[in-house]
Amino acid sequence: MSNSYKLYELLSEAKAENPTVIIEIIRKFEPKIKKSLRQTSVQNREDLRQELVTKFIEVLYSYEINKK
Repeated sequence: MSNSYKLYELLSEAKAENPTVIIEIIRKFEPKIKKSLRQTSVQNREDLRQELVTKFIEVLYSYEINKK
């Protein structure tokens, strides 16, 4: 199964407000989040990480899925 198809399935489940799936999606993007946080000061990283994850969850819920 391709990664994009797997992510699509996870996104579909996340839209049903499955917290386990939401955590799995966040874990998949954790390397990118950490890399982005390196661009800011150490003392602000945890607060910014929390903000990023919160925004990420908001985007997951608002993303429109087009079923084919």
